[in-house]
Amino acid sequence: MVLTRAAEHDDGQPSRRQVWEQATGIPMVVLAVLFIGVYAWHVLDTGASPRLDAWLERVDIMIWAVFAADFAVRMWLSTDRWRFVRTHPLELLIVLLPPFRPVRLLRAALLVLDTLNRNRVTRARLAIFVGTSSALTLVLCSLAFFDAEYGAPDSKIHNFGDALWWSMVSVTTVGYGDVYPVTVHGRMIALILMTLGIGLISFAIGTTTSWVMEQLRSVEVTADRADREITVLIDEIRALRAEVAELRAAAVRDGSD
Repeated sequence: MVLTRAAEHDDGQPSRRQVWEQATGIPMVVLAVLFIGVYAWHVLDTGASPRLDAWLERVDIMIWAVFAADFAVRMWLSTDRWRFVRTHPLELLIVLLPPFRPVRLLRAALLVLDTLNRNRVTRARLAIFVGTSSALTLVLCSLAFFDAEYGAPDSKIHNFGDALWWSMVSVTTVGYGDVYPVTVHGRMIALILMTLGIGLISFAIGTTTSWVMEQLRSVEVTADRADREITVLIDEIRALRAEVAELRAAAVRDGSD
């Protein structure tokens, strides 16, 4: 089995699983975005009818079934299936978590993280990845917080804007205190957001610092190269001036003779 997998990569040809992942990459991204849209619709449409709720529930289950089938196909196409399961924990969680409303927030985050994980993030796209992850965290936590707090007794959340404001204040650790959770689910979401917020801010600062240091090193390397080139040019100019001086001196001597 190991030899088979090595042979698939040694000849430069992608494996069957890699071909499948390349073919289904964009559709999986579309389904992940669609799932977040359905989740947001279900949460924000507080006056939705039971019929619409049931329709949204069916869409949620269908998307879950598609991701479960995709995971099964990828595992079947892998030459080492047990290794595939161990190295793809996000996809496994998506399949194992039931497609019901209480776990929609976690499943939505896992779906997007899975699709992002398939497309390896390069250094040049790291800033975009960080920004997208931060925006996704804010939106999903705002939706979950609105779902938990809206309509609760003594709730400070009257619309989605209040929930989004709370998320932005919490993730930046400002904490004005004008909006705070009053339910158990709301406090759990707040704990998750504050934990993720510290990590995102630290990661963003570290990424920015690393980028600035790389730019400074690049500037220093360019300056050093320019200094060396200027030094070479100065030496050449001096040599040319010396040759011109010798030619003039030779001409003067010839003229005096």
